[in-house]
Amino acid sequence: MDYLKKTLEYYSKWLGEEQILLRDFEEVQYVYSTERNEPQYGYGEAFDLYIFIKDKKMVVSYGDKMQEKINELKKNLKSSMSTNDIKSLISKIYDREPKYNIKYVFSNINPPDNKAIVLNKEHYMNYADFFRKCNANCSNIDWLEEYFNEMIQENLCVGAFDREVLVSCSDAPGMPYMSNEVQEIGINTLPEYRGKGYATSVCKKCIYEILGNGKVPQWSTSANNIASQRLAEKSGFVKLADVITLSL
Repeated sequence: MDYLKKTLEYYSKWLGEEQILLRDFEEVQYVYSTERNEPQYGYGEAFDLYIFIKDKKMVVSYGDKMQEKINELKKNLKSSMSTNDIKSLISKIYDREPKYNIKYVFSNINPPDNKAIVLNKEHYMNYADFFRKCNANCSNIDWLEEYFNEMIQENLCVGAFDREVLVSCSDAPGMPYMSNEVQEIGINTLPEYRGKGYATSVCKKCIYEILGNGKVPQWSTSANNIASQRLAEKSGFVKLADVITLSL
């Protein structure tokens, strides 16, 4: 399976133009897309501006709210600019701080160990207890069992236990595009169990199951989440691109 090609196809859809990241170009490419006007499935807000930066390629996807000042951005944005300079430029033009994320591509398979298992319906109470600990401010979990059952149907809920306590667990974020071909991984670990290898075991096992479903694993994290970046690299991912987004 060509992990890079499939991942670039996925992010091309995010940008609003099929296959754009598989093409050769050097100058900054601008794509007006109605995808920017509404929140994508699984996300709470629309990304009015979505900039994908890989090597010397840069694609700027923008929606209606960006139109008024897009010419100013086009005039000043250069493909040679650093991510910090790009962020500063966007902040200056739109008077709002953009977000900075790192996207990864799966590269090599690391065999899973026996510290993590695929959860089944009998583990729901363990999962519910774990979820409450990770999301203390979430008062309504009426939806949680249905979500759990959806994950276990595809072996996407993987967990690691300390005795009878679930201490690290994957989840399966909703995929706005190519849901039959790609699957992003989310990992949560109880604070007192971090740095002990549980998340790595869960992640490797989850990757194994995603590949078994014929899908390409995906990983995304914020630029300041060093722990998540290290976990991705331990689990077989390599950095693909920088992504800068703005929601107005």
